[in-house]
Formats: sequence, C-alpha cells, structure tokens
Amino acid sequence: MSNVPGMMSSGSEPDARGVKVDEKKRKRMISNRESARRSRMKKQKLLEDLVTEVALLKVQIHNNTNNYEALMQKIVVLESENNALKVQQMELAQYLKNLQLMQTQMEWLEFNLMNQPGRTLCDIIVDINEPPKVQSWQCHGSNQPAIMASTEMLNY
Repeated sequence: MSNVPGMMSSGSEPDARGVKVDEKKRKRMISNRESARRSRMKKQKLLEDLVTEVALLKVQIHNNTNNYEALMQKIVVLESENNALKVQQMELAQYLKNLQLMQTQMEWLEFNLMNQPGRTLCDIIVDINEPPKVQSWQCHGSNQPAIMASTEMLNY
C-alpha cells in the first residue's frame, strides 16, 4: 500500500504520482513561506515608514508651536503699539479741534476788524477779555455773595 490515500501499490507509477503530490505540497509550502516572509517584510517596512512619519510630524508640531508662540508675542507687541496709536490719534484729534476753534476765532476777529474801521486787533482782544459791564438795574442782587441763614440762627 502506498502512503497516499486512494492510491494503490501496484507498481512504480503510483509512487511517481505520490512523489508529484509531495513535490507540489513542498513547492506550495515553500511558496507560502516566501509569501509570508514578503508579507512580514512589507508589514515591517510599513511600520518603519509610520515611525518615520510620526517623528517628522513631531518635529513639525514642535516647529509650529515655536512659530505660534513667536506670532503670539508679535500680536501682543502690535496690540500695545495699536493702543498707543489710538491714544495718540485721540490726542491729535483734540489738537485739531482746538486748532479749528482757534481758526474760527481768528476769522471772527478778522471779520470784526474789517467791519469796524479804526479799531485795532488789540482793541478787540481787550473787549473780549474784559468782563461785561453790568448796570445795577440788570442784576438780581448785589455783587456780594448770598448768605443763607438757617432757621435756627433766626430763632436765637
């Protein structure tokens, strides 16, 4: 009897078939082993590539973090400069209003000089700086400050 089931031991021909089957099994086993080896190598390569990619990504994260911190510091500086410029802009706007007011006053003085022949600029400035003259009939009381008396003082 032969080692291969279903085969008869009637001569050398069945043994040759058994050898062919064993040869096929051996080739298949070698092929499977080679395929498994290639698969392991492919897996190892993939793992190495992923480890390399992780390392590169960590470097990028580190660089991006440093860039972010530098940008945040620039933002703080720029916000500070912006606030200082806003204050300066407000001061300059007030200064401009004052200049416009002075220009209006100068135009008013010029107009008065042109419409009042014989008067000088000094005369008009003196008129502006003098307190108005009030007649006694125009005021509601004397020039003395009013003193309020309490009811306790009156009931001595």
